[in-house]
Amino acid sequence: MHQTIIHKIKPLAILGWGLCIVIATGCQHQPPAQRPAVTLPVYSQGDADNGKKQYEEACLKCHKLQPGNNEKGPQLLRIYGAKSALLTDYQYTDALKNSNMTWTAENLDKYIAHPKQTIAGTRMRSDPITDAKVRQDIIAYISTLR
Repeated sequence: MHQTIIHKIKPLAILGWGLCIVIATGCQHQPPAQRPAVTLPVYSQGDADNGKKQYEEACLKCHKLQPGNNEKGPQLLRIYGAKSALLTDYQYTDALKNSNMTWTAENLDKYIAHPKQTIAGTRMRSDPITDAKVRQDIIAYISTLR
């Protein structure tokens, strides 16, 4: 009987010590990583309304638009004009980290058209968007996400 009591107390003691360690270390919820505010003007060479529809069809399944909501790809809120691989809560490939790319309209256009040719070693698995008008519309939409 004495041994049964010890076995019951031991797990509770371990749980209690673990809880004390968590409290003592100040376990705090970290806010999701965010990109800085967009400073580039809105891209006007595309139709942002159509771009939103195209984005939802082609991009949204992997790229959400809320901080901290990273899926197969990083969230893309405020990507327009940002440096590549900025979010600390997403694990980028070394290729993207080392690209030193700024997501201008021109660079977004190249990347959306040919991701693997633009940045060799990228994980982006979607089919390239070959229609220049669709790419311009998506970029116009992305540029409005402030």
